[in-house]
Amino acid sequence: MCAFLSQKMDSLDKYTLVREKILEWYKENNRDFPWRTSKSLYQILITEILLQKTIALNVSNIYSDFFTKYIDFDAINNANITNLQSDIKGLGLSNKRAKILKDLSKMILTDYNGKIPQDPEILKDINGIADYVSNAFACFGLNHRTFFFDVNIKRFIQRVFKPQETKDKNESILTDLDHLLPFNDFKYLYWAILDFGFKICSKNKPKCGICPISDNCLHFYTLS
Repeated sequence: MCAFLSQKMDSLDKYTLVREKILEWYKENNRDFPWRTSKSLYQILITEILLQKTIALNVSNIYSDFFTKYIDFDAINNANITNLQSDIKGLGLSNKRAKILKDLSKMILTDYNGKIPQDPEILKDINGIADYVSNAFACFGLNHRTFFFDVNIKRFIQRVFKPQETKDKNESILTDLDHLLPFNDFKYLYWAILDFGFKICSKNKPKCGICPISDNCLHFYTLS
C-alpha cells in the first residue's frame, strides 16, 4: 500500500513540475494573438470556429479585417454567404466554416435574443460545433475549467505522460489534463501547451535538446 501511495504521489508531483515549467517557459515565449486579450464573448466564440483545422497565424492575418467587417452576429447573419466565404478563404474549409458561422448567428439571434447561451452544450446544436469549440469557448470566454484538446495538446500529453500508448485513448488524455490544469488561470496553461507545441514539441523534429521539461518527459527517455 505504501509503495502504491508513493507511486501515486510521484505521478502527481510530475504534473505539478510539468505545469510549473511550462508556465514559466510561456512567460518568455508566448505568442501574441489578439483573441487572447479580447473581452468580447462574440469575438472569442467566433475565433474558436475560425481556428478549427487551420494554423493560428492564418487567423491572425485576417482577424482585424474580419471583426471590423463582421462586428456582431447580425453582420454575419445578414452577410452574403459568398462574400463571407471569400473573407475566410485563407483559412481553408471556407464553405463549411461559413455555414457554421451563419447557422450559429441565426440560432443566437432567433432563439437567444442575440445573447450567447451560458451553457456551452447548447452550441453543439450547430452542426460543425463539437466538444473542442464549445469547451474552448467555455474556458476562454466564460472562465470555466473545461477539458478539450486538439492534435497539438494531444501530442504533448501523449509524449510527456504516456508515449507507449499506440491507440487513441481520449479518456486517458482527459484524465491527464484534469491532473495538469490548475484550478485558477487554467486558460494560460492551454495557451502555454499550444505555443510549446508550436515552438518546441512539434510533430516533426521536436527540439528535445532545448526542451525545459525533458527531464520529466517519457518520450525523451524513450529516445535515449
